[in-house]
Amino acid sequence: MTVVLIGGGGFIGRHVAAACLASGLKVRIADVHNGKRAPLPADGLPEGVEICVGDYREPTFVADVVKGAHAVVHLAHDAMHLNGRCDMAGEYERNILPAIRLMEACLDAAVQRFVFVSSGGTVYGNQPAGTPILESAHAQPISLYGTAKLSIEHIAQLYFIQRQLPAIIVRPANAYGAGQLPFRGQGLIPTAFASAQHGKKVSIFGDGGAVRDYVHVTDIARGIVAAIQAGQLGNAYNIGSASGVSTRQILTDYVIPLVENDQLSLDVAYLEERKADVQYNVLDYSKLHDHTGFAPTVSLDRGMRDVWTWLKLQFKLD
Repeated sequence: MTVVLIGGGGFIGRHVAAACLASGLKVRIADVHNGKRAPLPADGLPEGVEICVGDYREPTFVADVVKGAHAVVHLAHDAMHLNGRCDMAGEYERNILPAIRLMEACLDAAVQRFVFVSSGGTVYGNQPAGTPILESAHAQPISLYGTAKLSIEHIAQLYFIQRQLPAIIVRPANAYGAGQLPFRGQGLIPTAFASAQHGKKVSIFGDGGAVRDYVHVTDIARGIVAAIQAGQLGNAYNIGSASGVSTRQILTDYVIPLVENDQLSLDVAYLEERKADVQYNVLDYSKLHDHTGFAPTVSLDRGMRDVWTWLKLQFKLD
């Protein structure tokens, strides 16, 4: 069976490709570059994947790439806008309309699974602190990115009800792991490590008390494959750890001890809190566990050490 990964050349997508191959599935990666960069190089991808490169804005490319697929996993998102100008019309053109076209193509191709990778970190918005968030929580995102993701979720659910699109939603928590590049506007962990490595300040919005659920990318990939293989159509699933850690703890308990062990230091700048950042986001994954048997396996301590080891090999000091 062939799984098509739309946007599969990215950080999470490459790990999903490896997890699919490990489960005996064939993988076709659709690198949807939107005409903004060079095509995806094959280096760094698992061996045995098929690579298709094209413009996500072109319906013919999307229709061609999903032909013959058993499952399609939608990982692509053009420009992650959190705190910028609230351009919903632009977001519709960039991400929502292409997702609708992808759903149409999946219906035409009679795929058996359409898995939309949403955002467990943003779609819920502000929730009461202290209790892991269930999928049944009232989702009320406070960022453009989260609003776009939730809009696509709602359309997929509508298509499931009205047109029998075999839709499954997954909502990953904060992904991290080897291969996540620093200084991209997201990804606190690699950016903090690389800042220490290169003698730069790491900027933290707010007082560092915001709590997040950090899940290693290999566990997120396993969760997505579990949803492909055993998820129930029409359902949404969190992929989390049910355990939270504050931004300040990430720095003081993990990053700083590791970099100091290599005779480096980390300079932290605390900036004004952003309106689009929630204060608490920890996901309950019991539904995915009950339906598929999934549970995270990589501890935060082990995962942080893996990231630091990888960065030291990839990014040398200037």
